[in-house]
Amino acid sequence: MDKAWVLEEDFWRAGSEGAEQVQAYYARVLTSDAFVIVPGQKLAREQLLRQWDTRAPWTDVVLDDRHTVLVNGETVLLSYRVSASSPDTPKYEARVTSVYAWEGDNWALAFRQHTPEIS
Repeated sequence: MDKAWVLEEDFWRAGSEGAEQVQAYYARVLTSDAFVIVPGQKLAREQLLRQWDTRAPWTDVVLDDRHTVLVNGETVLLSYRVSASSPDTPKYEARVTSVYAWEGDNWALAFRQHTPEIS
């Protein structure tokens, strides 16, 4: 399960390095049918990859209030609070839930949902 947290942190870290790096990371770590729910949108795998063509990289990211649920031997759920910023997103705070599936010899992201924090 610790490896799933490393992957989750790496998603945000890759998002700090720019489009090419995050797209390569996402392509490697997402399941083939992965999707993400953000306010007002459902982003399928290919949409997730393309969104970074026009996004500025994150400049600051903090993950806290972490919780882990082992659903079964092949599925783990991660829940946490993220605080992040970038030039085009000055302040982003949300509760995030991610579901990882065991594929071959590693965890792969199958689902993520962002729920913005209410200020």
